[in-house]
Amino acid sequence: MKYLSRVFWLVVGCTFLFPLYWMFTMSLKSKSEAYNNPFGIPHSWEWINYREALSKYHFFVYFENSLIYTLGTIAITLLTGSMLAYCLSRMQWRFNSAALLYVSLGLIVPIEVVLIPLFQLIKWLHLKDTYWGLILPYSGFAIASCVLMLFAFLRSLPKELEEAACIDGTNVYQTFFKIIFPIITPALMTQCVLLFMRIWNEFPLAFIIASKDQFRPLTVGLLSFFVSVGVSDWGLIGATMVLSSLPMIIVYMIGNERIENALTAGAILK
Repeated sequence: MKYLSRVFWLVVGCTFLFPLYWMFTMSLKSKSEAYNNPFGIPHSWEWINYREALSKYHFFVYFENSLIYTLGTIAITLLTGSMLAYCLSRMQWRFNSAALLYVSLGLIVPIEVVLIPLFQLIKWLHLKDTYWGLILPYSGFAIASCVLMLFAFLRSLPKELEEAACIDGTNVYQTFFKIIFPIITPALMTQCVLLFMRIWNEFPLAFIIASKDQFRPLTVGLLSFFVSVGVSDWGLIGATMVLSSLPMIIVYMIGNERIENALTAGAILK
């Protein structure tokens, strides 16, 4: 029975790895071989596809934009989310429970539902086709999950930390940034991984807000490249897909254990 279970999970794992295998092998095939041998190992490895992809795809422009959106969202979300989670979990004030409920509602509102009013608001604020036009909405939608995970993490800390800091003469800001913030660094790193994967792959909002080519992230740039190339050169398309997915694959390989820790942390929320 144990042997059958291992075989089953091995097959399941191969099904998840097959898209990566197909994408990589497709990126190394010529036009004709992509149609004649779509799933097999390439007979001749066409590394020139990557050089053509870098020259035609504007990869570095889109990569820089995606990096700006991702890092900007991570910085704003972690700073504001950690401070709000600290207030909700460690302080007693009148509307504490109501604020926590309001933040929790952010988990059930998908971005597609508010896409039209959000677009009108961004246009009214003159943020369309700017970096802030995507960073601010990304941060707003990401802060709910960040606050709830950090809320569960902060509730497990002993209150003697604040009491000792108060005796030493620190105010609330010094207590948070000098004592609490370093302690919750593992949870913040977990959120970094989750936010990176979410923002790097986001498409609908970026497609609507970033209409100019100079502000497009990798996902939107990849679509425009597919439209210009068509379906004739699958080797070139595969190369652009590998280049666009490589940063996310690396981040996931480094931080997959932190994602499991995040799921565990979210399970102790009371």
